[in-house]
Amino acid sequence: MGERVRPGSEDSVSGVLFDLGGTLFSYEHREQMGQANAAALARLGFDPADPGVRAARRAASEDVHRAYAERRSFRHADLFRDRVARTAALLGVEASAEILEIFDAENLHNIIEFMPPRRDAAATLQGLVDRGLYRAVVSNADDDYLGPVIERHGLDGLLDHWTSSEEAGSCKPDTGIYDLALAKAASAAGDVLFVGDSLEHDIAGANAVGIRSVLIVNEGVPTPLADGLDTTAVPDFRIVRLREVLDIVDELNGR
Repeated sequence: MGERVRPGSEDSVSGVLFDLGGTLFSYEHREQMGQANAAALARLGFDPADPGVRAARRAASEDVHRAYAERRSFRHADLFRDRVARTAALLGVEASAEILEIFDAENLHNIIEFMPPRRDAAATLQGLVDRGLYRAVVSNADDDYLGPVIERHGLDGLLDHWTSSEEAGSCKPDTGIYDLALAKAASAAGDVLFVGDSLEHDIAGANAVGIRSVLIVNEGVPTPLADGLDTTAVPDFRIVRLREVLDIVDELNGR
């Protein structure tokens, strides 16, 4: 059973919304997911393992993430590309349009190829289907990989909807993406749970619109793109395995 973190509503729930990466899907192959960045630097003539290059990559990520954190919405493909371009600039060269286009294609491929569902994802979704509950994904993702990732692993048949930040014109923790997801669900905020791995994105945003939140803890895995965001949000529940969501909904629904 998930741990109750803060006192709150014990009202029943009619649906569950899930974040994608780090929640319904795993970052266990995150090194392979990041190979496109290293390949782009190699094409520019740099050894990605060189300490100076690694330092430039870290500095570039901090610069770009800080700039993007101020935006209500953005395409992640643009952010990923800007990290490569900024790294190159810090190393004293310019990344050509050709290198950036190759990076875009390889990065998209790697996201789709190397982000598998959690091992209990399908069983958790099927458990919600069996209970007659609504299921959806709400993700800070671009359209060109959100649907393909879900469909590649056959989870599309277990979901009612999925909503990308690109579709919503809103990136979590901005509330616009939650508003669109609730409209698709035809539900009020108090009728659903939101499950995510990021205090800064998922929990803060869900709390802001009155959705009860569930934090899934990924020990040792930093939350992507959370630089500079508030980390003080408190979830209603905390879990370590996705299937614990079923215990939470059963308790709330008196099952």
